[in-house]
Amino acid sequence: MTRMSCIRCRVRTMIGVVLVVLTTLFLAGAPSAAAVPTDTVLPLPVAGIATGPTGLYLPLVGQHVTATTDTELPGITRFAGTERHCACAIHWRNLTTGATGTANLWFGAGTSGGTAVTGSGVLVATVTTSGVGWPITVLPGAGLWTVP
Repeated sequence: MTRMSCIRCRVRTMIGVVLVVLTTLFLAGAPSAAAVPTDTVLPLPVAGIATGPTGLYLPLVGQHVTATTDTELPGITRFAGTERHCACAIHWRNLTTGATGTANLWFGAGTSGGTAVTGSGVLVATVTTSGVGWPITVLPGAGLWTVP
């Protein structure tokens, strides 16, 4: 080998090493993809008359409920009234694990919804009106969603 071809081999090797290092740094520094929270509106709305803190019949309830899940919070579902604040109780069942529970939404200023540790899997729920005393549910809401 001549001295000139040996220098060319070294330059090619160094360029290859630099390209591999730059590619590795670029891929390592790339931001990871983050999924946005998923909102599922339960298709059957709840309708009825809720009762307030005194037990008197107060707000009429007639709306859908939204179940929000997030891949960054696995096994957690947040519930909220779709149209306005909801005096509702969400009775859920995880069909994958068999876990059950109830999340309560209450009306009034500052209500952000109910949060439930449902576990990951396929969930089904019924929604009824809630409150102190005997709230009247005319049409129970219902729906199905998947929790990551």
